[in-house]
Amino acid sequence: MLSINPKCAVNFRLSAVLTMVLSLANVSVSQTVVYTDSFQNEETLLTSGAVSTTGWVFNLDHPNQSDARFGYDYSLLQIPEAPRSAGGDAPQRGVALRTNVAAGNVDSAGVSLANADFSGKYMVEVDMWLNWSLDETQIGTTEHAGLFVGTDTVANPVNPDFPSSRGAGMIFSSDGDCSNCDFILLKNESELDTFSGQYSVTDFGFGNQNGFDNTDINTDPLNGELIDLPAIFPEFSIPLNPSFTQPAGAVGFQWLTLTAEVDPSGGSGPGPVKGTTKFTVTNASTGTSFVLGTVDNTILDDPDDGIATGEEPVDMEGQVTLVLVDFFTSVGRDLNEATVVFDNLVVTQLPDGLDGDYNNDGSVDAADYTVWRDGNSPDSTQAGYDLWADNYGATAPPSSAQSVPEPASIAAVALAMLGGLIAGRRCS
Repeated sequence: MLSINPKCAVNFRLSAVLTMVLSLANVSVSQTVVYTDSFQNEETLLTSGAVSTTGWVFNLDHPNQSDARFGYDYSLLQIPEAPRSAGGDAPQRGVALRTNVAAGNVDSAGVSLANADFSGKYMVEVDMWLNWSLDETQIGTTEHAGLFVGTDTVANPVNPDFPSSRGAGMIFSSDGDCSNCDFILLKNESELDTFSGQYSVTDFGFGNQNGFDNTDINTDPLNGELIDLPAIFPEFSIPLNPSFTQPAGAVGFQWLTLTAEVDPSGGSGPGPVKGTTKFTVTNASTGTSFVLGTVDNTILDDPDDGIATGEEPVDMEGQVTLVLVDFFTSVGRDLNEATVVFDNLVVTQLPDGLDGDYNNDGSVDAADYTVWRDGNSPDSTQAGYDLWADNYGATAPPSSAQSVPEPASIAAVALAMLGGLIAGRRCS
């Protein structure tokens, strides 16, 4: 009898250097990098619709409420180098968004890049650091920031109050002060609820939620992935002002790596419009990752569940958006503290893979059954099981090397990083 152990959040404590070397090696063999950006060109966008020299479009809902600073020196905010920065990049440079300028407004701003190569199965990775205003009165402290892929549709147009919330997205609160909306999945501006089945945890024991709370812990595998948010993001004294503590389970004042894996033909629900995006979050300081969930166009909105109603399918191809949202009307004491920084965006074309290979490792085996059983496959129904069973034992043919921008540079960086790793190793 086949024995399958349930999987929970992946916890790996490898060095960031070794992780980068291995990831570069993997990309050169089986994937194609179609776009990279470390946001080093210095320029500031102030008006909605303004376009950077590299093609990024700035969007905001209210004039004079935000700006986008490319090539921003984030060392000015005592932010360390982003975890996935490559050799040769200008140190501590990224794109910074600010909002929360005037009282009485719910503000939204973001930068979007349209690219026809962002199509088919593809993956987006970006590093993100989100600050919050260190105010003892807790006024104007909570911002949300995150990543969207794709865009709106004719049937589901963008909400002008949230012009950057287009496509499938995930956003996070800075200080854990949003109750059940500290970790949110979205279709355009519509928040998804946990009972929809699109989050990795359906129920934390408190009923339906419109997202995760920073204190949420799931210990019941029947409810989904085993997640302990306070353990993934432990509390710490904030270096910018050590008298303040970053709450456990919240993402402020630390580097995250956000990952979106898009499959425009995926889906496990009854709806006719296909498309899935799996969103993963990694705490860069510990290497701990967890899947927030999979936005699924084929899952239809349930207007009777009382939470997060109004979701409609979105287009998941053709665009990437980095976003900052202030859902509240108060103003923080320092605009620089209400800032998000993004760095090291990489978009990779993914191979089609095998039917039933739900973890994309090139073979259909017991591990893929676990992915299906835990509800993390593109089709978690009986049909998804049958697809796995029918293809059990299949393996993908060896993949030839794909084209990667500047292969010599990547190889040199990898060797240099590996050399540093070896030189730094000591035997006791």
